[in-house]
Amino acid sequence: MQTPAPHAAPSREPRDGALSTASALPGNLLRRCHQISVAIFLRKCEAFELTQLQYIILCALEEKGAIDQITLGGHTALDRNTVAVVVRKLEERGLVSRDRNPEDRRSMLVSLTAEGRRLRHAAEPAVAEVQEALLAPLDEEEQETLCRLLQTVADENNHLSRVPVRQAG
Repeated sequence: MQTPAPHAAPSREPRDGALSTASALPGNLLRRCHQISVAIFLRKCEAFELTQLQYIILCALEEKGAIDQITLGGHTALDRNTVAVVVRKLEERGLVSRDRNPEDRRSMLVSLTAEGRRLRHAAEPAVAEVQEALLAPLDEEEQETLCRLLQTVADENNHLSRVPVRQAG
């Protein structure tokens, strides 16, 4: 009778390179780039105490004027809960104001204050530095290509987003 072979220790060698494969997936690379972008943004905009979401909200309000929070979320691809939290924090700092919408008493109109406009403009050079740092590994042509391709991916897949950008309004 044969004796069973001793149980072999599990191999420490990667079996199929699953991590390497998953790490190279476009979705994962976009996630990593987003993490890096957020980290650079927070570091470069620390003096302004701004996040990327706060900055995009300030930009939307400057461009669109006073709008309700749902429309604001549509312009910035942010869900209503996120918009409410970001707007509340900006309001606490005096950067935006919220008032009842006279046309629909159930909604709140969000407006950029003079301080919010001043801060957004003051932060512009730091925001530009964020973009430069993020794209620094690429030459100018590669930067333009990457931005064009990312815009295409975002535009063509907008309808697949949990919170798509809505341009109406």
